[in-house]
Amino acid sequence: MRVRAEDAVLVDASTLREQVAAVFIARGAPEEHARIVADILVTADLRGVDSHGALNTVRYVGDIDSGNYTVPQTLEVVNETPATAVLDNGNGFGFVGAHRAMSMAIEKAREVGIGQVVLRHGHHIGMAAYYPMMALEHDMIGMAVTNSTPHMRPVGGLGAKVGTNPIAFAAPAGRERPFVLDMATTTVANGKIRLAHRLGLPLPEGWAVTTEDGTPITEAPDKAAEWWTLEPLGGTLPLGGHKGYGLGVMVDILAGVLSGGGFSRELPTGHNQAWFMAIDIGRFRPIEDFKAHMDAMIAELHSTPPAPGSDRVLVAGDPEAEILERRTREGIPLQRSLVEEIRAKATELGAPILI
Repeated sequence: MRVRAEDAVLVDASTLREQVAAVFIARGAPEEHARIVADILVTADLRGVDSHGALNTVRYVGDIDSGNYTVPQTLEVVNETPATAVLDNGNGFGFVGAHRAMSMAIEKAREVGIGQVVLRHGHHIGMAAYYPMMALEHDMIGMAVTNSTPHMRPVGGLGAKVGTNPIAFAAPAGRERPFVLDMATTTVANGKIRLAHRLGLPLPEGWAVTTEDGTPITEAPDKAAEWWTLEPLGGTLPLGGHKGYGLGVMVDILAGVLSGGGFSRELPTGHNQAWFMAIDIGRFRPIEDFKAHMDAMIAELHSTPPAPGSDRVLVAGDPEAEILERRTREGIPLQRSLVEEIRAKATELGAPILI
């Protein structure tokens, strides 16, 4: 789901980071926090996850204005052991707490081999893959999950009870690209519904249904509402919908029940809890051996003969890495109206206009 070429403005990633950070700094965020948020948003754009990118800048400013977000926020370690921690997000940017939580998990994995940190009283953490990818720089495996307010119907039900509850996982390789999986446990992330509405694009059948009788929705709603819900990954029971539903509940357990912050149905609108893990590969086997073995596995998958209608076989992370290479070189395509929205908000806040 991409911005139409005739409606796109190409923006340099570094410039966009500076612009987004400047907006949040002008709205009262500490510079360190603003730059963390900006980097996570723009990294999503660079990797083609436009639904989780700079598109959300003005919306997050609105969350600060409304009091939904506490900015500046205070992060508090509630309890801690050598391998675990509970971090309270202070009702501020979920990005900031998630970045700290993953950093703590990495530090603990360096010390004892594995680190796990739960984040409570948080908000949206953006592209979930960002956090496991932080572990790659340290030759570690990373994993993150986050829950959200209900958007998914249980298999066999009509009302929304479970969040989109994404799962992200990253493992390093040698010659090959790292394996980076980032998936909602619904058929599609909720952000893609917002993006489809903004771009005026229809929804494929199987993404969302009404809560009245399960009729498929093909016109993107403008916001979350009681009258519609996303389908679990797989959709119906014969197609494996119970697996997406089960994974969504698993995320609720790790992020919401384990942290004490609440499972999907208990969360106020816009609230999220999260869980992060880092594994020091060197505690299991030499890192170069691991990477060589990863290369062999990925090469084996790439060598699969393509099925009719497919040019080649990819592994998780390949499409995003290829978009990253192109957008780093050519710029990030932003919808013209989005550029104008960010400029207008910057002007309103007295921030510099950089894009």
